[in-house]
Amino acid sequence: MEKKPAILIVGAGSMGMVTGYHLQLAGVDVTFLVRPTRVEDFKPPQLLYCYDDATLKKFDDYRVIGNMSESGGKPLDFVIVTLDGATTRSAEGTAVLRDIGNAIRSTAAYLVMGGVGVGLREHYLKTTGLPENRVFGGFLGLLAHQVSANLPVNPPTDPATLAKASMAYRHFSNKKGFLLETRVPEAARAFAALYDRSGVSLCGAMGKTLVDIVTNSAFPMLAASEIANWPNVTALVANKELWQLACRAQAEIMALPQHGLLGKLMAVIMGPGITAKLQLKLEREMLPLDYQAFNRFHHGAKVRAQDVQVMQNCVADGERQGKPMASLRELLARQAAHHATTTTA
Repeated sequence: MEKKPAILIVGAGSMGMVTGYHLQLAGVDVTFLVRPTRVEDFKPPQLLYCYDDATLKKFDDYRVIGNMSESGGKPLDFVIVTLDGATTRSAEGTAVLRDIGNAIRSTAAYLVMGGVGVGLREHYLKTTGLPENRVFGGFLGLLAHQVSANLPVNPPTDPATLAKASMAYRHFSNKKGFLLETRVPEAARAFAALYDRSGVSLCGAMGKTLVDIVTNSAFPMLAASEIANWPNVTALVANKELWQLACRAQAEIMALPQHGLLGKLMAVIMGPGITAKLQLKLEREMLPLDYQAFNRFHHGAKVRAQDVQVMQNCVADGERQGKPMASLRELLARQAAHHATTTTA
C-alpha cells in the first residue's frame, strides 16, 4: 500500500485550515501544530464555508497537536508555516521555528514559508538550521477569513449557513488556491502535484523575482485604503492625490535594484490606471465576499505589523542604495498618523 504524503501545518487559522482542507481532499495526511491551549478549539470536525458555490465543506480527516514532541516521529514531506512575517520574527515565532528545525533537520522534509518580509527567508534559514534547498515561499492564492470577523454578508450568501462555519474562503477566477515560488524547483513541482489532486483547487507557481516584487509592492494600496478608512476601490481611486501617492510608492518598491529589469518594467507599466483596473477586477471577482472589508480585517488588523514592516524595510533598502523613496516614506508617515488618531479616538 502506497504511503500517504504527510504535511504538518503550523497554525490553524484561515490559511492553515483552508490549505489543510484542500490537501486532505488530495489524499494528504494533515497534522496541525497549534498553541497547546488551542488544541481543543481546532479539533475535528470543522465546517468551512465556500463562497464559490455557497456551500459548507466538512473537514474532519486531520490531527491537531500542541507540541512537536506529539508528532510521533512520522516522516513529513512538507511543513507549511502559516505565521505572518512579524509573528515569525517574534520570540514565540522564533522558538517555533527552532523546534521545527530540530525535528526535521535530519529528514528530507521541505519547509514552506507562509509569511512575507525582507530578510524573512534568512531568518528561517538561520533559526531552523535547514539548508537553502529545503526552504521556499508558499502563499494563499485565494482569500480566506474567520467567520467570527463578521464581514458584510452579500447575496447569495445565506447568513445562517455562513454562521455555521469557522472559516470562509473565495477563489479567484483562476481557481489557484495556493501559490509557490520556484526557488526549489523539484520541491515546488512535488507540492503542486500533491495539491492539484484535490480536484477543486489548483497550485500556481511564480519565479523568485516576481514573488519578491508582488509581495513587496502589494502594501501601498492597502496603506492608502487604511488612510481613506477602507472605502470600495472605486472611491479609493477617485481620491486622486492619495491614489497617485500610493502608486508612486508602489513603483518605488518595484524599481528597487534587487528586483532587476522585471521590477523596472513593472514600475513603468503599473501606473495609476492599470493598477486601478487590476484592483477593480479583483474586487469584482471576490463577490459575494467584500474585498475591501476583507482587507480591513486582515491587513488593517491581523497582519498590519507585517505589512508596515515590509514597507519600512523597502524604504531602508532603497535609501541604502541611493534611492530617495520619498513617496513610500510619505505614505508610511500618513498611515502612521492616521493609525495613531484612530487608535486613540
